[in-house]
Amino acid sequence: MGKKGGGRVRVKQMGGPKMPANPLADLAIPPEDMIHLPTKPDSNSGVLVWPMSETFTMNYKEFSAIYPNYLDSNKTAKLGRRIAVKDALPEPKIQDIHEALVSLNIRHAIQPHKGYSRDASSRWDNSGRVLVDLVGAVESGVMNMNSDGAFDLGEDIPDMDNIENYQNKENKKGGGMGKKQLLRQLAQTVRDLPSRQKRLEEKIKMLEEEKLKAVKAEKVATKTGGSSGGGGNRKKKGKKKK
Repeated sequence: MGKKGGGRVRVKQMGGPKMPANPLADLAIPPEDMIHLPTKPDSNSGVLVWPMSETFTMNYKEFSAIYPNYLDSNKTAKLGRRIAVKDALPEPKIQDIHEALVSLNIRHAIQPHKGYSRDASSRWDNSGRVLVDLVGAVESGVMNMNSDGAFDLGEDIPDMDNIENYQNKENKKGGGMGKKQLLRQLAQTVRDLPSRQKRLEEKIKMLEEEKLKAVKAEKVATKTGGSSGGGGNRKKKGKKKK
């Protein structure tokens, strides 16, 4: 192991140096138990067109976009609402808009992974948009053009309390006959969809069940706390002192 020389011992190390044990090794999560988040889908992928017969021939890049925010009465004008609150409806889904356009026989394409840029929450809570063929909508008589032959594509819709004055102003200048007219028609059609009504009923039922569960849990917690705390106030039985 070593050689003596001059009263000193020289030690020769055998093998490589040993690394100290990792004290956190037992806390490491095994690979099979790790959470693997799915990759973010491409916003341009998963496009669905209607009618399906035009899946490979429809040129939807020139269509006009409609987001659910445009019809949502819970959104402000800054967050994308394009029509008056009384004409809008709460929480419209991309599927609702699709069914409404099908009932109106308007060509369109669905992009399920798109989100409204001004409302970050819509990218998670209510994603998707529809690209609508406005020219086909005009030809079918669902919407009209303005007097100058252009569509009404204005983005700034004032959030006014007296909407009647706003509508009168729009009628005087000949506005509101383009894309806004289509949005109002879509909101009216979506409101009466059986699938939407069924979804809202199921949501209300689920909220009521969660509320009942919370009430029951609160009662159980109160009862358990009362029974455990009441034992300390009991008087011990025994002989009375004279």
